[in-house]
Amino acid sequence: MIRERRRERDSGVLSISLALVFPAVLFLVVLVAQSSLLWYTDSVALTAAREGVDAGRAYGSSDQDATSRAQAFLDRFGGLLGKPTVDTPVRTATDMTVTVRVDPLILLPGFDGLKITQSASAPIERYVTP
Repeated sequence: MIRERRRERDSGVLSISLALVFPAVLFLVVLVAQSSLLWYTDSVALTAAREGVDAGRAYGSSDQDATSRAQAFLDRFGGLLGKPTVDTPVRTATDMTVTVRVDPLILLPGFDGLKITQSASAPIERYVTP
């Protein structure tokens, strides 16, 4: 008799507990997915900058070679990266730097306007007579 009364009082407690906990669990899952997307976008931007530097530092290459190689790498990812841009490479007498800017895919509200910027530098190859 007492157990039956207790069951009647506890009716629906599990549903209320689930309704309170589920949004927090869902937020954590989306937060993990968002951080994974940011990490992936950062990695893609760095790889594109490295590809551009590798193309631009070769003997006899131009800034256009660096820009087009980096942009070609970014074009493989379609709409996942928003509108990626490759800045004009900075070339000094000995070094070259390529900078890539990417708008990451945003799942959570409030993070709009976030940009990821990566750059890579390397020495320019040059012919030296012995």
